[in-house]
Amino acid sequence: MSTDRPSPTPSSDTGAPEPAGSELERVLKTVPRGAFALAGTTVGLLVAAYLALYFLVFIPRGPIE
Repeated sequence: MSTDRPSPTPSSDTGAPEPAGSELERVLKTVPRGAFALAGTTVGLLVAAYLALYFLVFIPRGPIE
């Protein structure tokens, strides 16, 4: 049993090529755009469902007596 702790970053001698600086920056610029689009779509659908529930269920029932 070894008491050595694993390193937090993988070693570079695995043979996998490391991306160039400009390529890495280009990829990281496009990632948040898709995440924001997905989050915005989800929030929009949630708001639309809430408004549909409010106007189609609660408003026709009238005030609470």
